[in-house]
Amino acid sequence: MRKYNCIIVDDETLAQDLIETYLLKIPNIQIIAKCHTAMDAMQALNEHAIDLMFLDIEMPDLTGLELLRSLDKPPYTILTTAYAEYALESYELNVVDYLLKPVRFDRFFKSITKVLDILKGSEAETVVAESPGAGGNYIFVKSDYKAVKIRYDEIVFVESIQKYVRFHLKEKKVMSLMSLTSLNEILPDTHFFRCQKSFIINLQEIEGIDGNQLVMSSGVKIPVSKSVKAELIQKIDRNNLL
Repeated sequence: MRKYNCIIVDDETLAQDLIETYLLKIPNIQIIAKCHTAMDAMQALNEHAIDLMFLDIEMPDLTGLELLRSLDKPPYTILTTAYAEYALESYELNVVDYLLKPVRFDRFFKSITKVLDILKGSEAETVVAESPGAGGNYIFVKSDYKAVKIRYDEIVFVESIQKYVRFHLKEKKVMSLMSLTSLNEILPDTHFFRCQKSFIINLQEIEGIDGNQLVMSSGVKIPVSKSVKAELIQKIDRNNLL
């Protein structure tokens, strides 16, 4: 079984110990370092090939978000914090997940499973075929060594997770190795819209707008960038009522 290297970055020892206790229950994760500051984390990242980082946001000198912005190729990152207001900003940094302290094991397990699904993905995963000509209504992508047909009308939204995209379909989720930018060029702009750096949404699946968030048919709220909000409203407001 392949072992994935992980570091825990948190200025609170008790918070570190809790994540370590949880990680010891995951057989294919090995903890390389426990860091109290962002500078300690940078040293660990320079000395080891790190696959996963648990990163606290509020730390002295350099915050977790500032650390992430400084890294050219950050490892897959799960943010941990006591402050929910950072959630929207974390989407901009393309983190895998966002855990609120105190972290419960069931929520931790959901996050680590998400990361392991990505890490176990093959570098060979890529787009196999685009929609067949004008008027096509699907694409094929490669996921977990299989070619999977993705129908446009089944897509609720797509999120970017570093080198991967996750298709949130009406009945399931599909992960594939590709960029959100390349996918955005394939999907028809009559039905899909890149509302934020990390998200493409199906316009037909929008149920409402709540401030700077879109309420999707699945109940999930997706952030929308202020710079494109007016364009989005123009696309969906056919009767100029908004």
